[in-house]
Amino acid sequence: MTSKLIKLISAITTSVVFLLSITAIAKAQPHPVPFVDGLNHTGVASCATAGCHGDQVTGDGAGPVVGQNEYFQWRSNTEKGAHSRAYEVLLTPHAKRIANNLGVGPAEQAAECLDCHADNVPAAKRSQRFQISDGVGCEACHGGAQNWLAFHRIGAGHEKNIEAGLYPTEDPVARARLCFGCHLGSSYENQFVNHRIMGAGHPRLKFELDLYTTIQKHHRVDADYRDRKTVAPGTQVWAVGQAMALERTLELLIDNNTGRAGAFPELVFFDCHACHQPISNGTNDLDWRPNPGRSLGPGAPILNDANLIMLVAAMRVIDPALATQLENEGRVLHAASQHSGSQFRTAAEALRITAAASAERIMNTDLSNPALVKSVLREIVSADTSRLYTNYTAAEQALFAVQRLSAALDMTDSAITSRIENASNAAQGPYAFQYGAFRSALFEISAQIEQ
Repeated sequence: MTSKLIKLISAITTSVVFLLSITAIAKAQPHPVPFVDGLNHTGVASCATAGCHGDQVTGDGAGPVVGQNEYFQWRSNTEKGAHSRAYEVLLTPHAKRIANNLGVGPAEQAAECLDCHADNVPAAKRSQRFQISDGVGCEACHGGAQNWLAFHRIGAGHEKNIEAGLYPTEDPVARARLCFGCHLGSSYENQFVNHRIMGAGHPRLKFELDLYTTIQKHHRVDADYRDRKTVAPGTQVWAVGQAMALERTLELLIDNNTGRAGAFPELVFFDCHACHQPISNGTNDLDWRPNPGRSLGPGAPILNDANLIMLVAAMRVIDPALATQLENEGRVLHAASQHSGSQFRTAAEALRITAAASAERIMNTDLSNPALVKSVLREIVSADTSRLYTNYTAAEQALFAVQRLSAALDMTDSAITSRIENASNAAQGPYAFQYGAFRSALFEISAQIEQ
């Protein structure tokens, strides 16, 4: 480790205690996530009745206030209906093998599985019509309906519904806290897919807030919806999702209950495919590549920094000073991972605080401005940033970003979409990732943006 990095770590150590008191307030959550809201959950059947969200007559989405076809979209056989099938996944042979490897009993009965594959609130909080087999049902995202079910459809007002326990999913920050519980992890018992669970056969978790919640959207955003709620632009959802994903990851990394696995650090925080790759492909082209964002050599475990790379690119446009701070603290964290446990934790906490500050800055920025969005997209595909996509997980997040930001700019002509397709083909999967071809596709996208 260089003396410069050691000095940086020392400086962070002296300032982090002061910053902890500042962030204690930021960590306060005014709306508990539905998983622990303490309210009675009445079940999907309470929402899917005629005249509500499962009206067979107006099930075409033509209801007077809401579409009234939300239940049918939730039950869709497409990706939109993935939440409704979450419990059914636990009945598959693959899920049974994972549960058997873990020794937790039947997957459809194990809390380790149900806490993300269903609305697994305590039995005492399940009303008569509640069924665990509904999977990730309405209240898993919108909160226990005990206090608002009877009046939320008769003009009580959105704020009144929130006060009664409806979860504010339209708020990007609240949405991120909710979604990350299952799609990234939380400190709640059984809501953290660690390396042990992945070793048993669970797929690698991948998530991007704007893309995934757009796919799962069951409602229409029309004038009536905008009258009742504040609608955040997709670019803001994407950016704050990157900041909060980094913050949540570092929060779990620092937590002794989730950050360690006996004598080892919890390996789920590291880039899977930095290790799960052949050393070479049988030619002179080695799979390990130097990365200017990390002071690490071959063979070093690499923290998954995909969200950090995306966040730095966004903050170069939104707040360059914060971008520089994120970049520097990221390098310190990578270096500290090879130095000592205490310095590693100190560096992680410093970066977590800066990620939280970035989320707040993003929420105070108008990211509906096309010029600003285009500048962020330029940074994502720039030569300087694309040098950092040496591992598949970073390329994956970059591809998500390009897709969402180009959609926000309504860049749908064949010239740009064909180049995005080229980038997608170069990043088909971790074992088929073509670094050079991916960067070339991004270069072509960059040139097309300028045209």
